[in-house]
Amino acid sequence: MDSSTRRSLSRVAVIGTATVASLELARIIFRNHQLFDPDCEPLVSWNPADYGLDPERVDSVQFQSLDGTPLHGWYCRAERPIASALYCHGNTGNLTYSAGVIPLLVDAGISVLLFDYRGYGKSEGKPSLRGLIKDGRAAAKYHDLIRPEGVPSLLYGFSLGGAVGAQALRSVRFGGLVLQSTFTNLGDMARFKFGRIPFHLISGRELDTLRVLPDYDLPLLLLHGTEDEVVPCWMGQRLFSTFPYQKELLLVEHGQHGDLYIRESERIIEGLRRLASAAAERFTPVLAAPGMSCLSGTGFTNSALD
Repeated sequence: MDSSTRRSLSRVAVIGTATVASLELARIIFRNHQLFDPDCEPLVSWNPADYGLDPERVDSVQFQSLDGTPLHGWYCRAERPIASALYCHGNTGNLTYSAGVIPLLVDAGISVLLFDYRGYGKSEGKPSLRGLIKDGRAAAKYHDLIRPEGVPSLLYGFSLGGAVGAQALRSVRFGGLVLQSTFTNLGDMARFKFGRIPFHLISGRELDTLRVLPDYDLPLLLLHGTEDEVVPCWMGQRLFSTFPYQKELLLVEHGQHGDLYIRESERIIEGLRRLASAAAERFTPVLAAPGMSCLSGTGFTNSALD
């Protein structure tokens, strides 16, 4: 090999290395600036009473993520629980930003573990995709330890939390799943937000809910607003159509990303009660007719409600 050829190959190697490094930098920038918007300060205060919760029934809890990062949360205990839910919030703020809807769940008989990912609220560390997935799985295991015996376990994911929750299902068995305003995958979100700018090529596949969702055989309640300005409604509908098991779709007419409970709280709570009932049936052996799943229950079938 002559010197000219060696120089050409060296230039190609340098260009290739620089290209890979540039793509990885772009990926990091995209994720850090588009996915995570944490806040260490509460929306109002760290007093549960300011969000309509009874402080006597809220336990401030600490547990560790899978890599040892300390995480903080609230376990909100219903007086007569019909279910216990792990709540994975969205990408903005901290647990107090979602705390306003928790009294509705607690009053309906659903105890809730509401926690913060690393770098959010009182949790330590710095947000990252892999870190959040570890946090979700650790929270699922912790919830399984502290929830009451004899009631079904639900996983509730809002927006980014739906994608985190779908990954957490790999660690712990849940009786039912709620996805509220959740995206299909990061590639679709990049296409929606940036159009022809090819950020979808560097978005990664860590939070591909569309791909992993059909792996889980459990009742699904999917909530979405028809005019969601952050995660378009078609993403929720696509997740719903991909899921092959027991499911219910509840679309909130004119609903946007953060106002579903303001518009349709009673309807949503009734859907959650049906999900809890369907999840409870999973623990009761039944004889299935030929061609039917033994998990199919009355009142929560393969239906879409709009």
